[in-house]
Amino acid sequence: MEKVSLGKTGMMVTCMGFGALPIQCLDCQSAVEVVSHAYKRGINFFDTARAYTTSESNLGRALGDLGDEVIIATKAVYKNMEKLEEDFNTSLNNLQRGFIDLFQFHIVNYDCELEAILKKGGPLEFLEREKRRGRLRHIGITSHRPAMMVKALKTGQFETVQIPFNYIETESLKELMPLARSQEVGIIAMKPVAGGVFTDNRSAISWVLEHEGVVPIPGMSSIEEVDDNLKALDRPPAQKELELLEKDRLELGTVFCRRCDYCMPCPNDIEASFIVRAGLMYKRVGWDKMTRDHVNIFSEGLFCDRCGTCQDRCPYELPLTKMVIEESRAMLRKAVEIGL
Repeated sequence: MEKVSLGKTGMMVTCMGFGALPIQCLDCQSAVEVVSHAYKRGINFFDTARAYTTSESNLGRALGDLGDEVIIATKAVYKNMEKLEEDFNTSLNNLQRGFIDLFQFHIVNYDCELEAILKKGGPLEFLEREKRRGRLRHIGITSHRPAMMVKALKTGQFETVQIPFNYIETESLKELMPLARSQEVGIIAMKPVAGGVFTDNRSAISWVLEHEGVVPIPGMSSIEEVDDNLKALDRPPAQKELELLEKDRLELGTVFCRRCDYCMPCPNDIEASFIVRAGLMYKRVGWDKMTRDHVNIFSEGLFCDRCGTCQDRCPYELPLTKMVIEESRAMLRKAVEIGL
């Protein structure tokens, strides 16, 4: 597989990486099998995070003894110096390596968060010390807000930037990506398939790959998904595929769930993440996939007390409480229609 330099880091990564968030939903053996298969198919760049529960440790089991043959990125949400140091050391242990290739400040969406990272004696200085010790090679930053990342890159402190980028979410093209290229900052595209909302994920990934210096990291949770995603490397999207992507864009708008699951768990045990994307899911796979268990989930969704916990966690600031109740009602109406 073709490799590209991840900006000024000089790390040669495969033009498509492996997003390791979904493997946290697999058992250990299955997760290791999926990751190992991706490596055997040629992928050498893997992205995970402390927040992804078992993802780091399963990457370590699959890749820990491969050394420089693979490049592993992880990330942590800044809380305080003690917590960041704890997270860093936990990541090293989980990944079963003596160093971390790329450690990223995770979900930096607000000015106060960037200021806390950059302050004297703060988290950035800690990571710079780890670089000098040889336990870290490069420092990056992630966000769901392109304008925030423009501010971050203007500080000159970061070697990579990770941002949502797909056929629907293109704001990064205006200012962030030109700035990143001018500074030789590596560009990592999270959500290249927008959480799986496109009719054809391969076309969506192919579209991202058409943008110079952008490395997409689609999430993968099965061997079949790995193989299907890799077909995006075969050719650019055809005109009919672009027309289908445009149809998806017009249908979805901007208010839709990207399946990151940061909203979960709900303090009232409501399956908010499942509920708000259920209609789109059934539209893709068929209404016959709705079960009585799903009906029970939608019934519980009607009792959302609008506490706002899910909304506070959502990096896209979606009106989730309203979406949960409205989608639950819509799905229950459909359940009656199809006889459930």
